Amino acid sequence: MSLTDEDLAELRAWAAGREGRETRCAIVQHAADGMSVSDSARELDVSRPTVTAWRQRYAAHGLAGLEHRPRSGRPARIDESDVIAATFAGPPPPQHTWSARALADHLGLSHTALGRVWHRWKVRHGASDVSAVLPLDTPIACRRLELLAAWARVDGAAFVVIAEADRHGSPQTRPATAEERRMRYAGLSAVMRRVQPEDDGVEATSREAVRRGPDGSAPPVSGPLLPARLAARWAGRRLHVISWGSATGGPVGLPAGASRHAATASMSWASTVCLMAQLELRHQPRLARSVLDSLTDAAREQAGRLSDRPFWWVRGGQEAAAALRPSGHRAFDQPALGSFNEKLVIESVRVAGSLSRIDIAERTGLTPQAISRITRNLITTGILVEETRRPTGTGKPRVPLRLRPAAACAVGIHLDPEMITVVLVDLCGGTRARRVLPVTAGSDPKSCLDWIERTITRTVEAAGSLGQSLLGVGVAAPGPLDVHEGILIDPPLWASWSDMPVRAELSRILNLPVTLEKDATAATIGEQWIGAGESSTDFVYLYLGAGAGSGAFLNGDVFRGASGNAGEFGELTAYALGLVTPDGGPRMVPECAPMSAVVARAAAAGLSAPDGELTYEAVCAAAVVGDPRAVDAIQDVARIVARGAVAMTDLYDTDLMIVGGPAVPPGVAELYLTEISTAVNRFPVARRVRPVRVTYSVLSGSAAAVGAAASVFHTAFAPRLRTHSGASP
Repeated sequence: MSLTDEDLAELRAWAAGREGRETRCAIVQHAADGMSVSDSARELDVSRPTVTAWRQRYAAHGLAGLEHRPRSGRPARIDESDVIAATFAGPPPPQHTWSARALADHLGLSHTALGRVWHRWKVRHGASDVSAVLPLDTPIACRRLELLAAWARVDGAAFVVIAEADRHGSPQTRPATAEERRMRYAGLSAVMRRVQPEDDGVEATSREAVRRGPDGSAPPVSGPLLPARLAARWAGRRLHVISWGSATGGPVGLPAGASRHAATASMSWASTVCLMAQLELRHQPRLARSVLDSLTDAAREQAGRLSDRPFWWVRGGQEAAAALRPSGHRAFDQPALGSFNEKLVIESVRVAGSLSRIDIAERTGLTPQAISRITRNLITTGILVEETRRPTGTGKPRVPLRLRPAAACAVGIHLDPEMITVVLVDLCGGTRARRVLPVTAGSDPKSCLDWIERTITRTVEAAGSLGQSLLGVGVAAPGPLDVHEGILIDPPLWASWSDMPVRAELSRILNLPVTLEKDATAATIGEQWIGAGESSTDFVYLYLGAGAGSGAFLNGDVFRGASGNAGEFGELTAYALGLVTPDGGPRMVPECAPMSAVVARAAAAGLSAPDGELTYEAVCAAAVVGDPRAVDAIQDVARIVARGAVAMTDLYDTDLMIVGGPAVPPGVAELYLTEISTAVNRFPVARRVRPVRVTYSVLSGSAAAVGAAASVFHTAFAPRLRTHSGASP
């Protein structure tokens, strides 16, 4: 074979910088130099048939003969990430791992092409040893990576992973089954490919998808802003940003030190993201299931809409909390049992007001010897005190025991769009101090926190010796909340407090332990600890204020739900009334904001205020004196709220409902209670066997603030067993 200088120049230009073409170019050059087929095959480390085939193709068709011509049914281009993910997902049973030929047949690839992919990714895929290396400019071992964030635009994409192979050590849980891995990979792949950007790496080799700048370079795409709280959580860890197309910048706000990599043309963004998720199913399946569900939901919502807005998913903290949640019962050690028994005694005395040692033994089932030892310790520590001996006719007089109010105190804070309330509450539920700060939707959070700090400091100092027994601070706030991070999430009517890390800020400025609860949940705890629910182990609390919420005390403990946001009430009312959106979701029910709804209805009926501004307090005052416009407005709203209360009664199957909150002052409480009581005893399915008692909250307007303080007592004194791991069941 003879080649001219022009032929050689054209051949070298065709092969320059193109993976796989250098070998074919060398085969032709060897032929032109007169090298034998065997010598050429030996030098290039390929088979003799390969050398012969490419020589013949060039001789017959020139450069066109050197182009890759895939066999019928095989892809012209290989998405290597998809190949590796399929490798790790495993074959159908009874096989446990793929052989090269079986997987090649399954994917429609040649055995040689598959072998090259495995070699480039350094794949090991035995039954117990699965690993690979991402073939980037700086290779990344992907044995135990965690997917943190993913985003995509029409002209580029990126994702962030964290490398923790040196920290995790060997797996602590059994990997997900092969069947689950295959199923989850198939489902996630299908939806992620619908989010695939145009410039996805694989296609970038065949078309120009990125608009070039004046110098011919692709301008970097500015990524989304990473929330500061997540950036702080990821600081100090080994972050890697892998990008496609023009998305060289990755997300904005990543911690310093994150390494950045450009993906190769042989790996697509969607398949590589799915591969990361597939690997997580290997080494932390419980966590990965939550992560994959979150990613799938985000991708499903965004599918096919990249032209409208970029895709953005970021791993939150809820997945980790779900993965760490205890999955079964655990053993209890003797100290834990002793602490439980002490709290059981405290609870019995608190509910009864005062009890003798014999009465405590009868109520708790503890032996007289145990009661004697426990009460002696509690008297010594000052939690219990003895009252005057009570004669019983014969025998030794009984000595009643009661809680000592000054034994402990707690601060409660209610954050509300209309006012911030701070209370100091003693162990027996007495409110020793109360301060209120009126606020508006635009009130500056920093100035409010400064006021809270000054108020609590002065209140505790003024309390004297009582202040020295301060256990902590409880905060009640409108939901939704991120209780794991202590953050308010888009509170209604209070945009300036969105994403505010309330718990961390208050803990920092007060130097005290701080708990955060939804306002309705806090009110429920307060009602059980201090108010009308103190002797009941099961009840629901309907909290009516600027909005309508609910709480539940079930099986002797408050029910918070998986994220601490249990009790959203508006959706129940919407469905009970058949108010749904065109796509079947619940519509907003104006009456689930009782105070504004009552004012609007009263104003529409012609009620007005002397100063021109009709307030909820003015409507209530008019209702107290019998103004039919005000009475009808309250009853109409109460009647609609009651339909949601029916759904809540059926859901929890409780026979006690407590109603309270700022929207239920004493003068109009009966209007609300009458409508709600009628509904929950008329409409529920089990009304014949479950009459429901509807009662007024003892705490009412201050329920959330006092309940926030009571949540501190509940955490400290409620009888709750703790396991060896220290987790609360």
